[in-house]
Amino acid sequence: MRTLRDMGPARQRRKSWPGRRAATLLAAVTPLLLSGCASGGPSPQQSTSASPGATAAPQGRSYISFTSYPGWIQRSLPPSTFNFAPWTVISDFGLWPTKTGGIAVGDMDSLSYIPPAVAAAHKAGKKIIMAVGEQDLGSVFASAASPRYQATLITSITNYLAKYGFDGVDVDWEEDVPQNEASYVSLIRNLRATFNREFPHPVFLSADVDVGQIPPDIAAQIAPYVNTINMETFQDNGVSSAVAYTGAGIPASKLLMGIGVAPGYYDTSEARVAAKVRYVEEHGLAGTLLWQPGNLKTDQTDPRLIPLRQMIGSSG
Repeated sequence: MRTLRDMGPARQRRKSWPGRRAATLLAAVTPLLLSGCASGGPSPQQSTSASPGATAAPQGRSYISFTSYPGWIQRSLPPSTFNFAPWTVISDFGLWPTKTGGIAVGDMDSLSYIPPAVAAAHKAGKKIIMAVGEQDLGSVFASAASPRYQATLITSITNYLAKYGFDGVDVDWEEDVPQNEASYVSLIRNLRATFNREFPHPVFLSADVDVGQIPPDIAAQIAPYVNTINMETFQDNGVSSAVAYTGAGIPASKLLMGIGVAPGYYDTSEARVAAKVRYVEEHGLAGTLLWQPGNLKTDQTDPRLIPLRQMIGSSG
């Protein structure tokens, strides 16, 4: 996600926890990595095929209302008072990759924020996933997802899912993707394969995209493996991005329309949010992605939440 407009100073990085299971997973992931990097991923023409665990939303019915819950707002907006009602998926934001495939605390601010957020989301009947990455970490991702370190990164992410009870992961790799296309595609593909093997239940996997950073032809290659491709259309009405990504062969039912409520972003009124919701419903998109509740007037009564509640209320 784009965070420079509303984030505090960069947090100190800390590495992920070690353990016996990590070594076992690393050994299992390495063969996947080697074969995946060699193949280079599916072509855009293959992007509509299904992959286990990556089911698409039924068109016009089961909508996703996705939001991010950054660590830096959890101090003032704790899980005990957070409004879960407008959301179906909450991205607990945000952990960072390290260059050698570990996980750093990043803008999660503290790992102590994770258990209460996960418990509260599950009590409310919502999915909660871990966010990995953010703006300005492109070079870090390029190293972490390289053939040398990718298996370690996948193991680190998988361990976090298991340890904290997350329902999935959102990959927020923004910069330097075209230069590292093979690593980007193989990371997403191998994450899906690992989740399918390691967990007895479906794992939600999403990736954040912007047409200026992740071209549609590259996004089309990861479409078979993700539940959603999250368009960061925070600064415009989102139509041109939706047209570009569907034009590359990505099913509309994989796309989330971004809603930006941070200062200076596009969605300054209920009417603009409602227009995006109408586009989602009329064009078969999976739902919406809002960045982020701390920028609402309040996360309880801001009128921009009304179209989102109506959208998921119409799901059936």
